[in-house]
Amino acid sequence: MGKYFGTDGFRGLVGEQLNANHAYRIGRYLGSILKISEAIFVGQDTRISSPLLADALMSGAMASGARIIDLGIVTTPSISYFLQQAKTGFGVMISASHNPYYDNGIKLFNHEGEKLNGDIENAIEQYLDSPQDSLPFKTGKQIGTIDPQSKGFLNTYINFLTSRYVSNQRKLKVLVDTANGSAYAIAKTLFDRIGMHATFIHDQPNGININDQCGATHLKSLKTHIQKGKFDLGLAFDGDADRMIAMTADGQEVNGDALIYLHSLHIFSTRKQLKKKVVITQMSNFGLKKALKEQGIDFLETSVGDKYVQAALKQEKLILGGEQSGHVIFLDELNTGDGLLSAIKLLNILQTTSKSLSELVISLKQYPQLLKNISVKNKAEVMSHPAVIQLIKDIEIRLGQHGRILVRPSGTEPLIRIMVEALQPQQCEQYVQEMVTLIENTFIN
Repeated sequence: MGKYFGTDGFRGLVGEQLNANHAYRIGRYLGSILKISEAIFVGQDTRISSPLLADALMSGAMASGARIIDLGIVTTPSISYFLQQAKTGFGVMISASHNPYYDNGIKLFNHEGEKLNGDIENAIEQYLDSPQDSLPFKTGKQIGTIDPQSKGFLNTYINFLTSRYVSNQRKLKVLVDTANGSAYAIAKTLFDRIGMHATFIHDQPNGININDQCGATHLKSLKTHIQKGKFDLGLAFDGDADRMIAMTADGQEVNGDALIYLHSLHIFSTRKQLKKKVVITQMSNFGLKKALKEQGIDFLETSVGDKYVQAALKQEKLILGGEQSGHVIFLDELNTGDGLLSAIKLLNILQTTSKSLSELVISLKQYPQLLKNISVKNKAEVMSHPAVIQLIKDIEIRLGQHGRILVRPSGTEPLIRIMVEALQPQQCEQYVQEMVTLIENTFIN
């Protein structure tokens, strides 16, 4: 990770770690390396700061002569889709994904719809830190433009998603939480087109309520609503809709691990010519690994981050991978995780079986797992401290073959994430608390 760019773009508190000048300069740099025949696709989520950063970035890109396709409020995966279709240019999404409204981010994509590589991000970081703007400004007819046809692009993405839906053999009642984010602009039209009866919650964004006690990272509201009503399942998206978490009719969470399990069973039973192997991450539950092995499905583990999952899928020539957090990648369909596509795929599984979502996931036994985040000023200092390293080793010895501890710095926030997996929930709580106490006493108190 660089000074500004982490595992999922440049992210931080708007006005401090990330400001309009950063956005302007990123636009300037991208515009300067863009070919004359190419364009930059720019989208944003519903945060109060998103128009500020989007306008600044587009101004910088136009000052460097770039043609802009301003998509307005869209999902992050739609940017990837447009680039895969165009096979040229760059993509920019203004979003901090699941973070609170006061954070925002700038995600960059290449002409194949993949997260931008480190070389260009490193060059941008050097340019951001340069005291003077050394890039030439375009004049006259060379100044960049905004494509007036950009509003028509969203419909093509919705058509893509609609085309992936199989049928309405079963009349399912679905509860959808759009997290007051990007999904609100697309999900209603999508579900109308596929003829799905859906009820929506948290679909009234006001700039500051994105991810606010709702969506894929705050499932309590979805659970309350689904238990009050008569729904077959629930679907929760995060702020930019690149992840989705499902919920059974009785309020059981169906996370990314469970989705990978269901999709792997479905895909490998219907497409027998495929190599039976998926990509997961270090956070994936031991129960998933065990269940996959029992089904004769191999797996490859990567570091946490959907960009690492995507890279591994591409290298290994596989088509399915994802994260426990709800990023699921169908590489033969799209180059990035897409919550809406994941929802369509899950609905397809339910349409082709007479079983409920609860019945489908009952064979997956996940180990108790506890994750806690702790705010710190210097993540690298915490991770390299001898006492932290020693306690991790001690807990690993105590857990033995019946659990694990994973302590890692967040790639997108000033947090240390502590995860323990064990046979009993009490063990998870004990070992997580030991690590939290050490970090608090050493670095905070």
